[in-house]
Amino acid sequence: MGFKERREAIRKLQDIRGSKVLVHFLSDRRVARDVPILGMITQLAGEAQPFIYDHLRLLGRTDKLDLVLHTRGGALDAVWPLVRLCRSMTGRFSVLVPMRALSAGTMICLGADEVIMGPAAELSPIDPTTANQFNPRDPAGNILPISVEDVTSYFDLAREDEEKGAGLKSDEHILEVFKALSSQVHPLALGNVKRVHSQIRQIAKRLLKLHHPAEEDEERIDRAVKALTEELYSHTHVINREEASEILGDDMVPVPSDKVEGALWELYQHYAELFDLGRTFNIKEWMGEAEERALEAVGAAIETEAMSHLFKATSMIRRVPEIPKGIQVQVPPGQRIPPIPGLPSGLNIEPISEGWYNNDEV
Repeated sequence: MGFKERREAIRKLQDIRGSKVLVHFLSDRRVARDVPILGMITQLAGEAQPFIYDHLRLLGRTDKLDLVLHTRGGALDAVWPLVRLCRSMTGRFSVLVPMRALSAGTMICLGADEVIMGPAAELSPIDPTTANQFNPRDPAGNILPISVEDVTSYFDLAREDEEKGAGLKSDEHILEVFKALSSQVHPLALGNVKRVHSQIRQIAKRLLKLHHPAEEDEERIDRAVKALTEELYSHTHVINREEASEILGDDMVPVPSDKVEGALWELYQHYAELFDLGRTFNIKEWMGEAEERALEAVGAAIETEAMSHLFKATSMIRRVPEIPKGIQVQVPPGQRIPPIPGLPSGLNIEPISEGWYNNDEV
């Protein structure tokens, strides 16, 4: 199925909801053996903003705008601009979640007047991880992310009473705790953790105040932010529709009608087919006996009834021999090492291109 079928599903949801629908769907296809394939798993990013704006301009200002969102998260910096842009084009902004809107996706939901979740829909806590050049690295040199809430929990553990933790109370003892942590983690990485710790709470409050501006809503907002940042204890905790309603209020997370649920799930299935979400990608199976193949992955979509943009990434996959240590192979300059009978081979993945493209299917 192509854009023609997805467009009809968008129109069906629009007719039921009495709205205009914008879909932002990011692939989270499973990849066997954790092989990093460009475009197979994508995240929210600011680069999508101009394309989203193009779609909103074409839709024009509307009384009701529904953003159908599917993502496992992404850049925190992409959240506020996206929400503000969508709200500037409508009188009522809703986020519809057929399956999952995690981490930064949950943050986007906080900026909506209502969040429509299907029975299988998932949100998540919004406690982020940070990664900059000062973070610790693994033996291969890869930057290790730091959970913001793990750092705050470390200090909480030191302060708790003797039955639960160390029970340290004096400033001198807490200083020693900080020294122990900073001996393992660069102080500037910890400074970045503090900045993000404050930033995530500030942005969450600003998002909720967009539709709860009254002074009497302050306590409600603070409770919701505290629940989403501190009280669920694990970033992998799944927040279902019932729990989301408890945290955000049933006025913000209403139970949709059967018609809306059905149309939203039907739309999700079209995108699940586009990204082949039901099948784990196995690169060795895909390669077969070929020595090299070009792989094009469709990683994300921005679509309305009028237009379609797809994010595509191309990689060149080549078999390369795994040369045992101590063995030298002479290869002319500029040429690849050819397959060597009797030696095992691995796969080299070379990124070629990536970007958003206008999908001209009709």
